[in-house]
Amino acid sequence: MPPSAQTDDRTAAATLKAPKTILMATDLSARSDRALERAVTLAKQHQARLVILNIIDEDLPSSVQDRVRDATLTEIQNSLDRVDGAEALDPSVEAIAGKDYRDILDHADAIAADLIVLGIHRNEAGNKPIAGTTMERVIRKGQKPVLVVPNRTEGTYNKVAVAVDFSAYSRIAIRQALTLAPGAEFNAIHSYHVPFGGFQRGRETRNAYRDEHERTLTQLIEEELETLIGSASQPDIPFHKVIKQGETQSVIRSEVERLQPDLLVLGTHGRVGLTHALLGSIAESFLNNPPCDVLVVKAW
Repeated sequence: MPPSAQTDDRTAAATLKAPKTILMATDLSARSDRALERAVTLAKQHQARLVILNIIDEDLPSSVQDRVRDATLTEIQNSLDRVDGAEALDPSVEAIAGKDYRDILDHADAIAADLIVLGIHRNEAGNKPIAGTTMERVIRKGQKPVLVVPNRTEGTYNKVAVAVDFSAYSRIAIRQALTLAPGAEFNAIHSYHVPFGGFQRGRETRNAYRDEHERTLTQLIEEELETLIGSASQPDIPFHKVIKQGETQSVIRSEVERLQPDLLVLGTHGRVGLTHALLGSIAESFLNNPPCDVLVVKAW
């Protein structure tokens, strides 16, 4: 490893940490109740500060806003009362006047949130695109990791799948997964293709490419584990490598179906080029109809 990379890893090791402030944004729906359960579980697990936020339409008359705020705070407290362990956390509950996703992102910045937790959007059947939803805009426009929760929480995360290639955002996705779900079983899913495979001899060529990708992926995972161990002292982390030839989205989907993880972690680009306007196609596909909790992590 070149000296600059070693320096980068040492810097990452020094700053790598579990979330200390979690922002959970709620629209008071049943979908948000599932996200609230997960946010409470994570806050307890990491001894983190939990802030629960609801945005009240700022176009409402002020007198109506006041009544809506009172009712909102009562409803959120009622939801918290139904979640085991929430009372001990003493979470902050806030209802503020605003307009859209920007108020969630501004609040996340104001409280220095390390993680934003959201329920899934109203399209539960997965038959409409997520484009234009609050969830999509929070992920696309923001820089913080976003956890999307579709299902009821059943304890801490036990099995995590991380979709990886050899990019900066995959490295950061691995780090976020390791810190968010300590003690879980980790599975790194990587797909590859054989260039001009139709013009080359079959098995020998495929095996050569597979072996090359396995060596590179092993090095990537070992470096990230070393970084985590150096910063968090967790030497016994089960990390399984899944390497398959095929189209990336198909490979990830088939492996998620086989592994049945309770958390899928996806790295995506920051605000560069078209990614400012569009989510990565893989992230968008899984967020349209998430098979489990999905954590979306940006590299910059």
